[in-house]
Amino acid sequence: MSLKNLSIFSLSVLLFSVFLVIYLNQENSKKLNRIEQWAKNNQIKVDKSTKAQKFTIDFDEKEWNLLKQKLSLTRFFTSLKDVPSFDFGFDPDYARELVEYWGNKFDWKSQVEYLNSYPQFRISINDTIIHYVHYTTNPTAEKRINILLLDGWPGAFFGFYKAIDFMEKNYKDICFDIVVPSIPGFGYSNPLEKVVDPFDTTLIFDALARFVFGENSQYFVHGEDWGSLISTFLAKLYPERIGGIHITMPPLTSFFDFNSLLYAFAGQFFPNSILTEQEIKFGFKFSLSELASLIIKKTGYFHIQATKPDSIGAGMSDSPFGLLAYVLEKYSFGSFGMNVVGKKDGGLEKFNRDDLLTIITYYWMTNCISSSMRLYRNAFYTLEKGWPRTVLNMKKISAKVPVGVQVFQHEVSFVPFKVLKNKYLNLSMYNLVENGGHFSNFENPEKISNNFIEFINLAL
Repeated sequence: MSLKNLSIFSLSVLLFSVFLVIYLNQENSKKLNRIEQWAKNNQIKVDKSTKAQKFTIDFDEKEWNLLKQKLSLTRFFTSLKDVPSFDFGFDPDYARELVEYWGNKFDWKSQVEYLNSYPQFRISINDTIIHYVHYTTNPTAEKRINILLLDGWPGAFFGFYKAIDFMEKNYKDICFDIVVPSIPGFGYSNPLEKVVDPFDTTLIFDALARFVFGENSQYFVHGEDWGSLISTFLAKLYPERIGGIHITMPPLTSFFDFNSLLYAFAGQFFPNSILTEQEIKFGFKFSLSELASLIIKKTGYFHIQATKPDSIGAGMSDSPFGLLAYVLEKYSFGSFGMNVVGKKDGGLEKFNRDDLLTIITYYWMTNCISSSMRLYRNAFYTLEKGWPRTVLNMKKISAKVPVGVQVFQHEVSFVPFKVLKNKYLNLSMYNLVENGGHFSNFENPEKISNNFIEFINLAL
């Protein structure tokens, strides 16, 4: 697209959006003020007489042998010689190497023991099975802080284990009461036979926090990926209860927000005018064309999972080769961006191979790849339910709730500081970090933990 045509397109989008924004803002301004009261009136009631069931992950030898049999029968396909590795997706030759290792050398039984390192439970909240880790570090310490750790797709609860271990060993003067839930439809928060979206999940996780920490207890939240969105919803719905949220992927601001739209338009023609010096140094961009590139070029998986997740899920639920290639391609792109094109391993050899295959095996053994991907479809499907979902993204986070943002250099999506400070009225911390990406806690548990705890200390 030429610069002239792009300018005309951008102007057309802006004019259309301005009229739409004015109309929607008039319709929704009064409704925004009612959200907190709605949340208070509709919070899920917690029955304190309910007992959470202790949960232990079993090593299922029959399923493990079946998986190895399927891996031995994998039908590979020919790679292209004139196309750089990872340009068309996961490199077929590297996939063959990982499949052979998975079937012959990977020790799932020992990984199951690792997954059972911390106490786990299951409980039914609002007719939804929720699996969670509950662990208290340094219980004799005088200072006690409640924290909720939230991951996203395709992550897992045990992605926070290294962070928990780091916090326990390095912050002995603090007792962290930690809850790590699995999102409905993920892993052992199954079976899930109804539509549960991020909004529903927010209400459920708040109920879980009240169940574990106490009805009126304050708690802090750290969120990554979908966890960032759920953390944001928690802050908007329950500002009196949330001590602060710390997120690594601030949700893309709604284009029904006039200020954000203006910033994206300005970024189209004067890109550096809306960025900080550090954002410029890191190579971040925020413009209409950059957002279009994100949607069209970088997040094809999002469109599939937000429309027909069961179709692609059918293939991955029966093909471990397909599951490995699809999920680990996300770890490659999410961690290194487009810099991995041309590298046979997509940069993944930077990570421990067993750690990567533990994630894949977890999704396989729990048969949750389809139910986890449905979260994308559910997020759009339930917008049809109307208010308050349709206006929640337009609500600013109250100044009562401190917000900390820690963005790694290769994060999939980016929202600049100047936009965020208009959405988060108490943006008390904003850090950009080199040499990291979307799966921040998986890649940098120490940096995440230190920054989160620094944020909590600022908020207290």
